[in-house]
Amino acid sequence: MAHCPVSNQKLASGAANIPYMLKKKVPVGLAVDGSASNDSSNMIAELKAAFLMHRLIYGISSISTEEVLSMATNGGRDVLNQPEIGSLEEGKAADMFLINTKRLGFAGGLSDSVSTLVTSGDSQIVDITIVNGKIVVRDGRLVTIDEDKVAEKANEISQKMIEG
Repeated sequence: MAHCPVSNQKLASGAANIPYMLKKKVPVGLAVDGSASNDSSNMIAELKAAFLMHRLIYGISSISTEEVLSMATNGGRDVLNQPEIGSLEEGKAADMFLINTKRLGFAGGLSDSVSTLVTSGDSQIVDITIVNGKIVVRDGRLVTIDEDKVAEKANEISQKMIEG
């Protein structure tokens, strides 16, 4: 089961009973869906949305931050049947991200690192992203493309589409 809570909220398509699925050992991976139904494709924001959505609907004890993080890591691995991802271990893909937790948004929350990641801080800031052992984001910016040029081109295309 690929769970996309932000997309579900945007489309008002309902919410799967993920806490029940987890209790029944259904493999659930956290996902961001496509750009048509998730404008930011921000996995950290997805973590928080999943946590808050299910606590609101199914109760305060329905899901933990650890379960949400597990959906985003090991859950994705299980759904995709890709044993080389999902955890940091020797011989695995080395996909990970790093965040500087010395920012104000994390102040006071560092005693529980999982809860801090899921519920605190600024969800737009990932300092470094490593994919298959290679850095693809440094200082919050993609290193393989010129973000400014891509954004400029996307805005031009968007404007042309609006104008017809």
